[in-house]
Amino acid sequence: MGGVYSPVEIREVLRSYLLEHRAKGDEGLELTDTTPLLSYGILDSIAVMQLLTFLEFTFGIEFEPRDLDRRRLDTIEQIEQLVRRKIGPRTDA
Repeated sequence: MGGVYSPVEIREVLRSYLLEHRAKGDEGLELTDTTPLLSYGILDSIAVMQLLTFLEFTFGIEFEPRDLDRRRLDTIEQIEQLVRRKIGPRTDA
């Protein structure tokens, strides 16, 4: 994809991915920007790695070991903020 993304666009990409790849039994769960993904068991460690690989490919970014902190990966909002930091500052202003 590459380019400049708004927080809303990043969150929608995340939400779409999570809804498409959610586990059986999670179908009725509402995914808000603050739904605890790890704490609620929506994502396990393998699912997190798959999500990060998808985000690296989609946004042309690369995560480092220090980025793999559960406190940065528990909600759509937190993951979106991490992705924005990895993308860098907007240049369309």
